[in-house]
Amino acid sequence: MASEIPKNFSWVEENVLAGCAFPDKIANVQYLVDNNIYSLVSLTAEKEVVRDGITDEFEVIRVPIRDYTPPTMKQVEQFLQIVKKTKARGKATCIHCAHGLGRTGTMLACYFVQAHGMTDTQAIEHVRSLRPGSIETAEQEALVAEFYGYWQDKRSKGEDQL
Repeated sequence: MASEIPKNFSWVEENVLAGCAFPDKIANVQYLVDNNIYSLVSLTAEKEVVRDGITDEFEVIRVPIRDYTPPTMKQVEQFLQIVKKTKARGKATCIHCAHGLGRTGTMLACYFVQAHGMTDTQAIEHVRSLRPGSIETAEQEALVAEFYGYWQDKRSKGEDQL
């Protein structure tokens, strides 16, 4: 099957984590499979990814979030757990929403807070440098700040393992 790069696809951590816009063609999903991506985290509440004919060595995990709104803390933890488990298998995760900016960027910033010890401000700036236009609303920025505080609290209590 031919593959085609999804719109707005980029690695934010090579062979670990990528982001993209909604993969609306089977060829987009095939591209992900061809590039060692095992887990696709779908944040779109409005539609589902079609994966007809794609191998069982690929999973789509729906974490539906309404457009222009931030995820819940539970949804962030679910996403981070998926990345951790997929990485342990030697595979990568890709996360998407409609355009790969707001919801996707918010989750990616939380990843950099947790995985690389960045502050919320550093993580937001980093994601925006990698994926311009990311994290679109004040509510999404506030969620990254809230996650930073939440994560610091967990770390201070020695509960920083997801």
